[in-house]
Amino acid sequence: MILPLGIEPSHGQITCAQDPTVGECELVLPPVCSRDPAASTAPAALCTVTDQPVPGLPNAKRVQVNLKAVTSEIKVGGYTVETENYNGFYLSPVIEVDVGDTAAAVLENSLKPRVPSDSDGANAGHHGTDNATNLHFFHGGVVTPRNARRTNDPNDDAARKGDGDNVYTYWKPGEAPFAYHVPIPHSLDARVLDEVGKIPHPSGLNWYHSHMHGRSSDQVMGGLSGLLSVGDAKANVVACKKDPADQTKCLDDPQATAGLKARTDVRYALLRDISLRRIDALPDAGTATPKTATWAPDLKGWVKDDGECGVWRLVDGQLKEDEDAKQLRKGYCQRDKDNAWLFTVNGQRFPTITVEGGRNLLLRLGNLSPNVVYWLELNNEQNEADKQKLLLVGVDGVVPAKAVLADPNRIPVQATPVDDLVLMPASRAEIFIRNDCLRPKERTYVLRTKGLNAGTVNNTKSDRWPEIQLIRIVLKASTVSCTEEIALNAVAARADLQAVILSKGARVATKPKGCVDDIDPAKNEHRRVTFKDVSIPPPGKIINWSVLTEIVHPPDGSTSPVPYDSFVSVDAKTVGKIDPDEGLVGIPFEDYDLGDGNIDWDNSNGLRPHVCVFADPSSPGNTSGQQQLWVLKNGTGQLHNFHIHQMKFRLATAKELTDQFKIDVTNEPAEVCADPPACKGPVYKLYEAKAADKNTEWHDTIPMPPSKKVFVIMSFVAEEQVGRYVFHCHILKHEDTGLMAPIEVWKPMPATQ
Repeated sequence: MILPLGIEPSHGQITCAQDPTVGECELVLPPVCSRDPAASTAPAALCTVTDQPVPGLPNAKRVQVNLKAVTSEIKVGGYTVETENYNGFYLSPVIEVDVGDTAAAVLENSLKPRVPSDSDGANAGHHGTDNATNLHFFHGGVVTPRNARRTNDPNDDAARKGDGDNVYTYWKPGEAPFAYHVPIPHSLDARVLDEVGKIPHPSGLNWYHSHMHGRSSDQVMGGLSGLLSVGDAKANVVACKKDPADQTKCLDDPQATAGLKARTDVRYALLRDISLRRIDALPDAGTATPKTATWAPDLKGWVKDDGECGVWRLVDGQLKEDEDAKQLRKGYCQRDKDNAWLFTVNGQRFPTITVEGGRNLLLRLGNLSPNVVYWLELNNEQNEADKQKLLLVGVDGVVPAKAVLADPNRIPVQATPVDDLVLMPASRAEIFIRNDCLRPKERTYVLRTKGLNAGTVNNTKSDRWPEIQLIRIVLKASTVSCTEEIALNAVAARADLQAVILSKGARVATKPKGCVDDIDPAKNEHRRVTFKDVSIPPPGKIINWSVLTEIVHPPDGSTSPVPYDSFVSVDAKTVGKIDPDEGLVGIPFEDYDLGDGNIDWDNSNGLRPHVCVFADPSSPGNTSGQQQLWVLKNGTGQLHNFHIHQMKFRLATAKELTDQFKIDVTNEPAEVCADPPACKGPVYKLYEAKAADKNTEWHDTIPMPPSKKVFVIMSFVAEEQVGRYVFHCHILKHEDTGLMAPIEVWKPMPATQ
């Protein structure tokens, strides 16, 4: 008997040993390419580690991963499917490095030619059948793109040739492999995180992925991505010794922390989803014949009239949609009986993580989906009302707390866990699940993503992400007793190093061609970035979105805070254009693209200037790039998110907005949902001004709720930030169709050039 997708295999059918991706098998660990030989599990052909000492760091390493982008069959969620992936696998290597190391990747493009389709972004037309690719290596790092203009020569081609974390590379199939070299700063300008002197690069969970505009959604969905970890994976697992003088505070307890870490197991979890059509049913009982399907990257979001997707089951010999599909959505749902949408963890559909008694779990999650928002919560499998709070020890590659001096002043901070977590595409979270306390019975929890309505576009329904069960977490009975509290947000230590200012000699501060002027702090200026939808795309182009960037200031003569709508835009510093029907509109990234990987940095037609920030890391008196306010305005009815490369930013506090930037925030709602559970949307607690007033929350990716504003502070002060990169929506089907903008961070040139 042939079973449809909705029937899980029973004993005698495919087993976990035959195909661990089929469902409810123990979580498969990804291969690890680590600086520590004892931790490396990746094949030697994929991973090379060599000594690369730097001054003051005799143990620094060069950790290289070899990535061959291929079009090949992979196993995912119980299916054999041909996708675009790395090295013929859906589960890419995790790269483990430390501050001071160099993360390296050799990228070879062996993808099959591909004809642009209606599902591609407008920029895909520039690719023709080349099927070019590139690499953002790495997302979340304050690292150099190594592509800054070396001279004021307009023919300077550094943007394409830079071999750092450079997304302007463009590699066609058959071209010689390209080597990316990304030094991870051991000493980073501390002003990036609002400190003084020097700090090590933040430790935490980051990732790498294809960034080929126009096809990034498809290539990431197929498997061109992986996780990248900086520092000790358990660095943020810290015990809390209650302060006798104040029970709300923690004191450091190194011995208890060492014991807590020893009882904690780390699991990397890559959250991905993939759309399939022409699916095979499960095989006959007793066989191990793999199921087959066709990859459908054009199905980037499934919307039905009711916003749901179902599960088809075999009933009396007929495939029928099950009315209780919500309870059966374990790692997948279906648009109809012939199409499936798989939600996988490490390429597995609804795997299990077993935590032994007396052990803890540090789940290091990365949302590697190109488009899906995961709204996570942890429920008891037998009693959905029994919800476990999510104990966060890291978000977006940074401990969610303020940096302080190194020991002995390193004091953990106890924080409140969250009920649920909005994990946008590209975000990462480190969740601590405790099981080292006395507990007589085994318990099973399910990490699931709740259903989420992402809004509308042009008054029509847009993405409605379904509720899906992602992972079973089995907590075995424990016979030991625990005594330590957990410091959930362990404060990040910073080295007390003084900044070293080197003389650069005579230099000329000439603004690069194509740049608009930067913020003038003396005028209380700030940058406003508005994501806009395009109601009528140009003929023959698939453009849905554009980016409008302005420099704004309070009304002339104003000395007290005023409502934000009264702020004035500076025409000469606006990156946008006038549309005869819509007035001032943004510029889609496609307007900058000249084809074959060439970008119009020099504003050749006078209609497409780009955002520029003046940074002079060698000058201690220069503050123009420090603590800039960016107001991220979602001018659409759909949920977006914001990511900028080479940056960690934080939320602005209400006090900063009022006192420093003269913004009356009285009527600025901080939350998209102010009264749960009366409303059905998520509360973005980690991303609001109230949270910023309480704790310093650092991010590199942040939600932009429909028709709302988000106020963030970012600093362009480090040498590693000089160069040309991008900011964009990290829902990649949005980025692919216009929602990205180039940015150039520049510094004075030597006078001799």
